[in-house]
Amino acid sequence: MATHHYQPFELKITPQPEPDTHVGMRFTPLALMRLGFNLYVEVSTASVFRKPPMSLPLSTITVLAHFDTGASVTSIDIGLAQYLSLIATGQSTSNTASGPQEMPNFAIDIGFPNTMLAPFQNLSIGSCRLGFDLANNLNPEKPQNMGILIGRDIMSRWNVIWNGPTSTVIVSD
Repeated sequence: MATHHYQPFELKITPQPEPDTHVGMRFTPLALMRLGFNLYVEVSTASVFRKPPMSLPLSTITVLAHFDTGASVTSIDIGLAQYLSLIATGQSTSNTASGPQEMPNFAIDIGFPNTMLAPFQNLSIGSCRLGFDLANNLNPEKPQNMGILIGRDIMSRWNVIWNGPTSTVIVSD
């Protein structure tokens, strides 16, 4: 099934139009161009760690994720990984704009709320420093507060249609 990306906005018309008045609007690709494609994801402790012998408690949070076509592997902000008490499963080199960095790897369960996209369980991911701010999580005034970068490891399993002129993205699995 498909999920559509719509940038939230507020329309103020003064004076208020009469009830049942039709208002025509035209959208530009600026929202998609300015912020890229972002969607909400639910990140949880990997299922494998919630079973014996480990039996860790479920830790979960919904955050904004950014489609990063330049990332081969999905990554989580290192501070968010610590907040969720994720267990490092190894380490790898992340090639960032500021050069290569050795960062821990993790396993997570990840779902896509309000979509029909299938969740992933026990997904092996990397980590990076995104500057995620838990205090501003899902704050519409902070649309670049990302907790996850969705890499090509997930995108390669989806059909993604990016329509720039209408500022929409359609994703299906």
